[in-house]
Amino acid sequence: MKVTVKLGCALLVLAMLIGCNTNPQKGKVPSESSVDTGSIKSVESMRDDLAILWSAIQEMHPGYGIYTTTDDMRDLYSKTYAAIQTPLTESQFITAIYPFLCGLRCGHTQIRHSEGYKRSIPSQTAPLPFKVLVRNHRAWITTHQTNQLHTGDEIVSVNNVPAKTIINRGYDFYGDDGYNETFKELFLSQYDGFEDVCNKYYHWHAPYQLILRTISGAVRTVQIQEIGRGIPVTPAAKEVDNYAGWITEKSIPDSRLRFLGNAPVALLQSPPFAYADTVVFKNAFKLIHQKRIKTLILDIRQNTGGDIRVATQLLSYLADTPFQIVKDVKSRLPNPTLNSFAEYFDRSITQGFLLGFRPDYKEGDWYHIEPKPAFGNLYGPFALDKADHFKGKLLVLISGATFSSGALFAAALKVQRKGVIFIAMETAGSEEGCNGVTLQKLTLPATKIVVDFPLMRVVSMAQKPVPGRGIMPNYPVNYSPNDIVTQIDLDLKKAVSIIN
Repeated sequence: MKVTVKLGCALLVLAMLIGCNTNPQKGKVPSESSVDTGSIKSVESMRDDLAILWSAIQEMHPGYGIYTTTDDMRDLYSKTYAAIQTPLTESQFITAIYPFLCGLRCGHTQIRHSEGYKRSIPSQTAPLPFKVLVRNHRAWITTHQTNQLHTGDEIVSVNNVPAKTIINRGYDFYGDDGYNETFKELFLSQYDGFEDVCNKYYHWHAPYQLILRTISGAVRTVQIQEIGRGIPVTPAAKEVDNYAGWITEKSIPDSRLRFLGNAPVALLQSPPFAYADTVVFKNAFKLIHQKRIKTLILDIRQNTGGDIRVATQLLSYLADTPFQIVKDVKSRLPNPTLNSFAEYFDRSITQGFLLGFRPDYKEGDWYHIEPKPAFGNLYGPFALDKADHFKGKLLVLISGATFSSGALFAAALKVQRKGVIFIAMETAGSEEGCNGVTLQKLTLPATKIVVDFPLMRVVSMAQKPVPGRGIMPNYPVNYSPNDIVTQIDLDLKKAVSIIN
């Protein structure tokens, strides 16, 4: 089915935006020596803005009270408010209130610097001379820049602080949906989150004292000196060619479609949903149909969200019968644009909401939201693609980066495609739904920092989701530190082994 997307309105109506912030401000308030000293905020201005943010959350945030009780959120607010006792820089203020905002357990609610913000002095933080793999509140050395360390060493402690404590502290620095942890593990491992905790919370500098447990089980203590950026990483193993035996389809951009050379198997990668994907999907499934492919591996591991209407088009090639992409969209207010904080929200986004949606009937404590013609069909049912619908075996790769409309797509696919197999890791997005569709920008008046603020709650098509958890894989895949170093794709390897 071709999903109608009207570009003029799409510029105004924000449809299931990507909510993962790859560079969030995180951690305890840093010392003045470790951050910029410009843009000092008074205690009164910061407390006033925090009070406005808290009041807005209580009045209209769609995630308020779902995963953290209202009493617990109030306690978090009170503790955060009381902790602001001295003037802070803008960066310090953001890091001071970020754990409070994380209490909502909403991956679409993030904090950003004020418009035009510039750091007055360069960051003084130093890189750690090693990378880690974080899993189940434990950390192992992967790549490293010193022969004192070895790939596979488990970190017992750093500077006498247990690794579990460091990791748990880092978990407070990343807002995500529900109780999922694969998203947090991803950032602590692949996006230097472990290093951020060491630098921005503990303010450590070299030398670092590490207690390690080796692969053989022996415990040893080492002292690691600082090593500058750009120093080659100690090689541990030769990287693996994950696509050996696969033939890349050159007519599809970004190597997103491949065919297995000796079998009727295709691999299609779907990154965040964008308007141009409508053409990619059309051409890809036409080729899949022409080549009589029997098995499709769909890779949505890096699909952090995007336009829900494009996700609908992809589902039209895969669902068994006419389908829906979401069950309901709702708001805590009769009209979320009519609220006590309208003057602090972006007026163009407000106008976009009014062009694309209208509030409807009330059910319980929520108000149902209906799309207008400018947005298009949201609830369906949608028809299947007639020409190139895929009826073969379907395997889907998911991960801690599968979020927002990427996770909503996976939830809809799970209940509307018989026999679909999910492989790898729990999704970052909650299976039961998320907050989003229209993502407002709340500019706090005194400090001018900006908070991404979803207006609506989206209910997925899931039938019996576990509250606060993502879509679970039928075949979980765990990586070793050496797997990370060699960059082997165990998820794809597992998919191929299932096919064979």
